Amino acid sequence: MAGADRVEGTLFGNGERTGNVDIVTLALNMYSQGINPNLDFSQINNVMREVEYCNQLPVHPRHPYAGDLVFTAFSGSHQDAIKKGLNALRSSNEPQWEVPYLPIDPADLGRTYEAVVRINSQSGKGGVAFLLEKDHGVSLPRRLQISMSQKIQKIADETGKEISTSEIWEIFHTNFVMPKSGHSFKNYSLKTSDATDVSDHIKAEIEIDGKNHEISGSGNGPIDAFVNALNQKLSSDIKVSDYHQSAISSGSDAQAAAYIELQKGDKTSWGVGINPNTTKASFEAIIVGVAKLI
Repeated sequence: MAGADRVEGTLFGNGERTGNVDIVTLALNMYSQGINPNLDFSQINNVMREVEYCNQLPVHPRHPYAGDLVFTAFSGSHQDAIKKGLNALRSSNEPQWEVPYLPIDPADLGRTYEAVVRINSQSGKGGVAFLLEKDHGVSLPRRLQISMSQKIQKIADETGKEISTSEIWEIFHTNFVMPKSGHSFKNYSLKTSDATDVSDHIKAEIEIDGKNHEISGSGNGPIDAFVNALNQKLSSDIKVSDYHQSAISSGSDAQAAAYIELQKGDKTSWGVGINPNTTKASFEAIIVGVAKLI
């Protein structure tokens, strides 16, 4: 553009005696500004490994565009900004790439998004929520993000290690999806409201503290009826303080997730139910939360 007709350099700037122009950095700087360098770096990891093998010189983890840590964020504020930027990009349908801390789309270089957000003791709620949504389809409400992040940070502080996405899912499932031993939701029958009766009526079978119970109750909707039935059986005053729902997958066998926060006095707890039946997912979430409160 300024009159040059060629650029001489080497891959990653390694020279015989001293440094040369780094063709990779120069080309991808141009690419990030919308100028086609006519060089194909769509599989940059393969290029990097081949150069390392031939030259017997490692590429620095923080080398521009190619290093293993270039598209990686550990900081909570950075992760949160990346998560919001990617969500905004998806919803806008704009072709121009604009995401904080990511000068170009990692996918254009053959990189995956899995390595972009990595979790250690510095990470915040945004990074954990991003990985759970990206890898497992669960979209955590804000207060549940905070609760989940606290558990992750505690484990990261204790171990001093990075926590993988599979470990994050296991921690989430153990603490919020899987009920305590001896507590489970079995089945239910529901009579919904009609012109002559404004209440929903439910009969359900549950397990509490290892014992099976049949409960029944009425309320303004299935969730209210189920909670009222539980309160009658447990002689308690548990209330639903927050409720969210999201689709995890699509199609005829789609899974839904229900996120429910319960309150009993000054204590609160979260439960998550995952089931193709959205009503059953809500009841499963309630049982998980109730088991933490009684």
